[in-house]
Amino acid sequence: MQIDTIFKAFKTRKYNYVYDRHANTVIRVNEDEFKEFQLLENGKISAEQSIIIERYRDEDLFKKNTVIQIEHPSTLIMKSYLTSRMKQLTLQVTQQCNLRCGYCAYSGIYQGQRTHSNKRMSLETAFKAIDFFLERNGELSEVVIGFYGGEPLLEFELIKECVDYAKSMVEGKRIRFNMTTNGTLLSDDVVDYLSENDFDLSISLDGSKTEHDTNRKFANGDGSFDLIISNVRRIADRYPEFVSKLSFLTTINPHIDIDCTLEYFNTDEFFNDKTIIFNSMNEKSYKGEISYDRNYYMIRNYEYIKMLFSLVGKLDSNHVSPLVNRAKDAIRRRQESIDSRIPLGITAHPGGPCLAGVMRLFVRADGTLFPCERVSEMKDFFVIGTLDKGIDVDKIVHIMNIGKITETECKNCWGLRQCELCASQIEFDMIITKEDKIKECSRCKNAAIANLYELSVLREFGYDSETVGMQQR
Repeated sequence: MQIDTIFKAFKTRKYNYVYDRHANTVIRVNEDEFKEFQLLENGKISAEQSIIIERYRDEDLFKKNTVIQIEHPSTLIMKSYLTSRMKQLTLQVTQQCNLRCGYCAYSGIYQGQRTHSNKRMSLETAFKAIDFFLERNGELSEVVIGFYGGEPLLEFELIKECVDYAKSMVEGKRIRFNMTTNGTLLSDDVVDYLSENDFDLSISLDGSKTEHDTNRKFANGDGSFDLIISNVRRIADRYPEFVSKLSFLTTINPHIDIDCTLEYFNTDEFFNDKTIIFNSMNEKSYKGEISYDRNYYMIRNYEYIKMLFSLVGKLDSNHVSPLVNRAKDAIRRRQESIDSRIPLGITAHPGGPCLAGVMRLFVRADGTLFPCERVSEMKDFFVIGTLDKGIDVDKIVHIMNIGKITETECKNCWGLRQCELCASQIEFDMIITKEDKIKECSRCKNAAIANLYELSVLREFGYDSETVGMQQR
């Protein structure tokens, strides 16, 4: 049965609110209105019996549920996008690495993930992948090619061949190159080439020597910090312009002291103007248990509170740690979404899945195609074609439309437009079943209501008070 009017009522310590799914916005309501919304939510009265709903509908709010079909909004244009608007190619040039990091996704600690191997991409496969990609972005003025591993610089000669070939094949558009590296192989010759070709370079660095070397070790057990820092300092001396294009990736894990990591980046002047991106270990499919100590949560919460203070103008943004930059960006995007007040049509889909294969096409060393590098290469569910056979559009559409697996539930879910669930976040065996997906629904809805609560409280303290998306009654 389809629910007539879909919303979610919630309270902060100060005010009452209702999230309207149809308009994708939050309304502040008085106590009497809130009580009536609660009666509606609990099925004690119907929308037709509610004077408040009738009044709000005159303002284009709390309209009747219009959704009759769960379908990704880009479904019908995917074939066109896959033939003319492919944005980024990522080449897995090798599955080997010269480090053996304790938390690596390919170290054998995750179920359903490959492990390091000597498989490498041939020059023929690489050129074929570049041709395949460049034939499919004719409508774009800029394209991106990235190199992935393992450690991609183990195949530096192949990378050079790929860059030179791609540049020779591109006319009338800009081509950018990027790479994530462990930083141990950044010799002068390598950096000369990367600088000359204007690479965007991300280097993995977990903070100070003690913290970094806890996990990021060579196969013989030696730490990699000293070599990486030596390489980075040399780049800064020789290429002051190129060094501005460096970013650093730090993996938060239970084996490091996050306080020491933050102190290292805060006190070393070299990192003052550098982009530091913090990622957490992925808990999905991990064979053990990822458990952080109390100190980590205290520091994380402290930095998060500082970030919230900055959003309401109580603290200079210079004091906000990069540890919480992603959370800050997420709040901004959430606010923009709430402010837009775009009404639902008859077709809708949860917001998690991207344009698979369009935003990023990942090519495994053997020429197999995947939506991106974040999915498991061991699961046929995520295979979207091969360089020889081409792209399976139907398979991509199926991956994008995971909402169809729970169509009835999604049609009636208040969190439909706040959902951020992607297929890569779901644990499953061969295919994603309804039961597999529903296991994630409670987590997604809890996250959604927490996000709406947080944004509402921020507004109460003056965050972006000039916008109109969150109305006041």
